[in-house]
Amino acid sequence: MTLDAVPLDVPVRVLGYAGLATSDKDRLAGLGLRPGVSVVKLLKTPLRDPIECLVGSQLLAIEIRLLSHIRVEAV
Repeated sequence: MTLDAVPLDVPVRVLGYAGLATSDKDRLAGLGLRPGVSVVKLLKTPLRDPIECLVGSQLLAIEIRLLSHIRVEAV
C-alpha cells in the first residue's frame, strides 16, 4: 500500500520508495522519511496539497505527488 491510500490519523510504517527519482528519495531521507519510521497523515491543507504528516516526532508537509511513491505497512 502507498501513503496516499492511507486515511488520516492512521499510523503506518515506511517500507521504502517506488518509482521515485534519486533526488526525491534523497530529499525525503534527509527530512527523516526513511524505511522503518512511523508516519501519520494528520491534515489536508485547504488546496489539498501538501498533506501535513507526523514523521517520527516532526511535522512535515509532503507534496501529494510524492505520497503515491512511498510504500507503507500498517503498524
